[in-house]
Order: sequence, then C-alpha cells, then structure tokens
Amino acid sequence: MALQENIEKLNKKYEIYGLQFRSHQDIIIIDDNYAISSNKNLKQELKDLYSISFDWENKYWYIGETGVKYLKTNKIKVAPSEISDDLKKQLLEFIEMIEDKNLGQEIIEFLKNNPDFYQVPCATTHHHTYLAGLLEHTVQTCKISISIAKSIANELIIDKDILIAGSILHDIGKINCYKCEDGKIDVTRIFKEQEHIINGIKIVSQKFKTSKLDEIIHIIASHHNLKDWGSPIQPSSNEAWIIHFAENLSSKILG
Repeated sequence: MALQENIEKLNKKYEIYGLQFRSHQDIIIIDDNYAISSNKNLKQELKDLYSISFDWENKYWYIGETGVKYLKTNKIKVAPSEISDDLKKQLLEFIEMIEDKNLGQEIIEFLKNNPDFYQVPCATTHHHTYLAGLLEHTVQTCKISISIAKSIANELIIDKDILIAGSILHDIGKINCYKCEDGKIDVTRIFKEQEHIINGIKIVSQKFKTSKLDEIIHIIASHHNLKDWGSPIQPSSNEAWIIHFAENLSSKILG
C-alpha cells in the first residue's frame, strides 16, 4: 500500500528531527517534541509538501485530506531510483553524444574537478532532496530533453550539443548551494547570497570557453521560466524551452 510505505519513508526521512508519523482514521498524526513549531524551515517544508495543519484542541500537527491524498498516489523518494555508478555511466554516455569534443571535454574536466556534483542534493524541499539528487535530476533532464527533441526534430532546428550541455549544466550552481551535515540537508552562504541560477552563470562564465557559452548561459538563466520561480528571463531558444519543460517534469513528478 503506497500510503503505509510513504509513512515509513516519512519516519525515516524526518527521524533526525524526532518526528514520528502515524495513521489515525483519515489523517496522519505527527508526534513531535515542538520540533515543528521551533523550526520555521521544517514547518514550511512540511506545509509545502504535505499541507500540514495544527489541531488546536488536541495540540498536535497532522496531515489532512489534501496531504493524505497526495501520499496515497505518489511515492516518496528518499534516495535515487538507480545507484550512483549507473547514473554516472548514463551521464558520461550523454556527454559522449556531444559532437563538439572541446565542449564535451570541458564538461568532463569540470565534473572531474568538482566531485560534489555526484553527491549533493538538488534542494532542501520539493524535489530530489537526498544525496545524489542533483545527479539523478540531471540525468532525468537529459533523457527527457533528448526524447522531446527526437519527437519534434522534423518540425524544428535543434542544436544537440547545446541541448545536452544545457541539460547537464542548467543546475550546476547547486554544487555550491546545498550541503548535508549530520544527516540534515541545508543551504550554504552561496545559496543565500546568489542562489543556484546566478552561481551557475558565474561557474560556466569562469570555467568554460566554448563558443556556445552564451546559449548555455541563456539556458541556465531561463530554465525556471518565470521571475516568480527565480528566472530573470524566459526561454527564447528551442533548446531552452525543451530544457525548461524537461527539468520541470523531472522536478515535479520524478524526484
């Protein structure tokens, strides 16, 4: 049963905070020792993800109808669906598809010099919030982007090199934005001062010399599409639009 499996995963995910989730009639009661009330980030995360509410009469937090419905129909992930070595192999295969060998080599060298890419989570809330989450999200974005491109190749001109490089690098700033200490995922100073889009643009501007740099920067800047979602501009290239929808699909239902 998906709900019971998810309750077990919630207990594993949040045990570091001392939280215990248990099913009671049509709700899920959260047993805690004021951890939620005293930790605004934890409270906001649980509200955003599971629509938690507080029962003032009985003095406990709980997941109500909306959150329970979500937990019945979606599996919570606490780790990548595939082992890291398999994800790394797939990523290398995507890099090998890049025809501009200088660009491909630049990506390989960057990843070699920044092994945190393979370990950091993709976020503190919402999606891929576990070790190697960024790696999994990146591989998923590559897969979806390439599939979309193949399905519309007869309709549009798409630069495969820009598409693959952009898929790999669109969230590259996250290597400096998230950390995991003592089992807790947290943000860094870079996240607070720049966030991942600005830092990602900084990284590729400093570390990459490809002639396609401007196109890749545009993808990083626009991959969230809307200003309210953190992007200063909307996508304007075919590759940028594909990556926006691909990474959005990965983040919304695959992580």
